[in-house]
Amino acid sequence: MKDALGQRGERIFEVLITKFHSDAGPIFKPQFLGDKWQYVDFIVELVGAGSYIPYFFVQVKTTRQGYTKKDKRLKVQVKKESVIGIASYPAPTYIVGIDEVQEVGYLVSANGENLTSLSSLSTNFPINKQNREILWDEVNSFWSQYNNNNLASQFSDQQWR
Repeated sequence: MKDALGQRGERIFEVLITKFHSDAGPIFKPQFLGDKWQYVDFIVELVGAGSYIPYFFVQVKTTRQGYTKKDKRLKVQVKKESVIGIASYPAPTYIVGIDEVQEVGYLVSANGENLTSLSSLSTNFPINKQNREILWDEVNSFWSQYNNNNLASQFSDQQWR
């Protein structure tokens, strides 16, 4: 049952993040990385950023447990090791909580702001059109400072020059 719940949550995340933003289509292209990755479930590329492809990483946590009474936080368990693990990537990283019953998701930054375990996740940032737009801008802004990807590699094929 646990695997089925997790897989369903991952599919719900894909549906939520790829909703059409306009007639042009979705603004994100997620790729599931498989069960072999310890801290990351998805790499998500931004669509339409220009000459480079910005991306971010996501860990999906799914629950059928509902919300806390006091703050209406989603009841999901995220171990401290997982929070530290995903935050260690030198890229934008997020934890997504999925309410499997209502088929909604919530996004929380995992970029080192709070390196502790969680027993619930904020519902302040639902995956909706407005927050997808903010997320796209945030990730694009992060990568725009690195748009010069001219690595001087030691493994360069001289015939390509």
